[in-house]
Amino acid sequence: MVLLLVAIAVGIIIVTVLIVKYTKTNPRAVLGMDRKCNRCGTIIDGAECPKCKNNKMSFGV
Repeated sequence: MVLLLVAIAVGIIIVTVLIVKYTKTNPRAVLGMDRKCNRCGTIIDGAECPKCKNNKMSFGV
């Protein structure tokens, strides 16, 4: 009986944490992707930056 009450309490805590995280998350944040390139800072619409895509470092090879 006590184990059941503990499981219910843990479930309520988990649900409360998930509801709080859901309400604080920006609705436009999709999969945690940034809209800026990490190298040059250009705003991009896809997964790859068109500026940095062509300028890959080849180490002189």
